[in-house]
Amino acid sequence: MEQESVDNQKNDTETSEKKTGKKHKFHFRRQKTPLLSALIISVSLFLILLVAVVWTAAKKPLVIKQLIETNISTLVKEILPASEYVCLVYNYQSITQRAYNPGNWLNARNVLIVLDGTIKLGFDCEKIIVRESGSRLVIKMPPVEILAHEQYPERARSYDLSGGGLFPRAIKPQEVLDLLGDSKLEKEDQVSANEGLMEQARDSAESLFKPLLELNPSIRGSYTIVFDWQE
Repeated sequence: MEQESVDNQKNDTETSEKKTGKKHKFHFRRQKTPLLSALIISVSLFLILLVAVVWTAAKKPLVIKQLIETNISTLVKEILPASEYVCLVYNYQSITQRAYNPGNWLNARNVLIVLDGTIKLGFDCEKIIVRESGSRLVIKMPPVEILAHEQYPERARSYDLSGGGLFPRAIKPQEVLDLLGDSKLEKEDQVSANEGLMEQARDSAESLFKPLLELNPSIRGSYTIVFDWQE
């Protein structure tokens, strides 16, 4: 009887240990699942971070280049004038011959009229584009154009030519205004087609802008300034 009681206690102990072992095993599996999920999330985040670092490193030279170009462009715009710039003032005399009432022996008038005027050539500095090309600083300049045109009717002079009548008639104010308008348009066309004047205006702008830019230590010695003019 005593032996049978000992055997029963032994069997109960083994059964209890087996149940306890199963509980521990089940508890370990429950702990293993969240650990695996956390590991997967960590690896995913690491891969995302790695891709972001590689992409930023690959793009960084381009970003730096863009920042440099932006900074140098801003610097040039701060140095140069911010509005319209007159690089050449052209003073002229316009000589026009007019015949009034031709063939009339009584009041015909044949006259030579001299008009003074001033044309200002220049460009809009806001249209200047700055581009960096290696060690060259390319300043893309807008075309030279007529910014202003003044005529001075109060300084007009007239000279009578032969072929007039006995009592040459007076020139009417409206006729003077019409003459001013015609001569003004004609002179503007002549100046716009005069390549020598346009070249002189461009040279004048370059001779001022280049030394002005080279005074800045960030430009002097680091860049060769090149002007690229639009036609």
